[in-house]
Amino acid sequence: MNWHLHPHAKTKTLSEIEEEIFLAAVDEGVLVSKGSWFVAERAGFVQTEMFFRATFAAAAEDKMTEAIERFGAAVRASFGVK
Repeated sequence: MNWHLHPHAKTKTLSEIEEEIFLAAVDEGVLVSKGSWFVAERAGFVQTEMFFRATFAAAAEDKMTEAIERFGAAVRASFGVK
């Protein structure tokens, strides 16, 4: 996800934007994992990219489709895109 295009990219950190999108997704009723949670080497880590993970192993296809649509709504709301 190109966080540089976020309307607050100049006033918020990448971590703050990631948290905003994560919480917006929770508000939409979908739980995704922040990509920053999956960094193998924490020492000296500087986050430069933003991504999220979704698990679909135990979800029915229709529920996964709905979850991704809800996540998309959260991302669009955060970026101010309709």
